[in-house]
Amino acid sequence: MRWKAQTSSHFIPIPAITMSTKTLHQNADRARRFALHLPVYFRQPQSPTWLEGTTENISYTGVLLLSTHPLVPETSLELRLQLAVGSKLNHVSEIRCKGAVVRMEQRNAPESPVALAVSIRDYRIVRRMMLREGPVGLEKSTDSVSKPRRRPQ
Repeated sequence: MRWKAQTSSHFIPIPAITMSTKTLHQNADRARRFALHLPVYFRQPQSPTWLEGTTENISYTGVLLLSTHPLVPETSLELRLQLAVGSKLNHVSEIRCKGAVVRMEQRNAPESPVALAVSIRDYRIVRRMMLREGPVGLEKSTDSVSKPRRRPQ
């Protein structure tokens, strides 16, 4: 499912994706990276337009994402992505991050010619529990927001 950039500040629905436990090999000095290919939405602060990309890997210190939108290093960003959690995948957690581009790499893939390495400065988790009711499966959500968290130094 493809999502287009939106030009409003309203909530953008993000499809929930299950999490794999596959990790990438790395040296002991780097944060553990998880090879998660999730839709991610990002924008510069105060911009009404959300851009889309796909994560290539994620750690608690940053994210590598693929996109068609090149950005220069030191560009501040807000990011949003969702994960389905729980034994029945009936909980959705949206991770909202603030960070900055630290590196941009050109790729040869036409669908995502740019890889952006983004350092995560702080984040918060918004938890939603999806409840199904009635014969047609109407969904209701209950939200709880965690306090913003700063990445350990």
